[in-house]
Amino acid sequence: MFPLSKPLIYDLARYIMGCCEFIMKTILVIINSIVILSGLALLVTGGVYLSKAHEYFDVEELNEYSSDIKPIAIPLMVIGGILLVVGSVGCCGAISGKSGLLNIYITVVILTVIVEVAVCVFCVVKKDAILDASVKGGEYLVNNVYYGNATDTDIAAINSIQYLLKCCGTTGKDSYNSSGFPRSCCDDYVYEDAIAGNLNLGLSCGDAELYTDGCTDAFTQNFNDIGLGIGVIVGIIIVFELFCVIAACVSKKHDMVA
Repeated sequence: MFPLSKPLIYDLARYIMGCCEFIMKTILVIINSIVILSGLALLVTGGVYLSKAHEYFDVEELNEYSSDIKPIAIPLMVIGGILLVVGSVGCCGAISGKSGLLNIYITVVILTVIVEVAVCVFCVVKKDAILDASVKGGEYLVNNVYYGNATDTDIAAINSIQYLLKCCGTTGKDSYNSSGFPRSCCDDYVYEDAIAGNLNLGLSCGDAELYTDGCTDAFTQNFNDIGLGIGVIVGIIIVFELFCVIAACVSKKHDMVA
């Protein structure tokens, strides 16, 4: 074999670096194009509901839920706008190779990562306090039913919780007095707004099955599972964002665009 000369090794190294840079730029463009489309989708969705444009389409389903979605229309548009701007800066920076744009993009992404980490740390620190407050709130509602002080709102909340978590009382049906337990402790119960404020107390579920798990344990389990799921998702997002930072750094380190 013929030994490789230094100029040839240097050219090969430059070729490999150029390929890596091109791949990183391509990935960065694709990622930020997706971010831009996501931002546009959120902007359009929020704008449609905020402007009540759906009323002109005469879509009954949209009209029925519009009042529930309105409060999140503005946050949706804000998030969509941020995604649109950040994605545009990252995409333009990757295509043009301009260090200024990429520096702005890198700074914004790093700040986002810092905020996400701070929020995660705060949630971990406050996890037990949030869980305890939620459990005490559930105990308060069940006690109101036990002593006959429950309002329609309390009853609707209990029915909703027991229906969603498939549980009964705080520790089971014995959480309620001798008058019986709410019908929502049974697996054939269907939550409806029109009857949500009715307890329909009974001593048995008839042919249906009675939920044996208490809502305290059920809620704690769901709380921990959801928290773990959110933590994993946020962790993946942070790794993804750090990869974008690395890709942006590589894209501007060896600028191929004059």
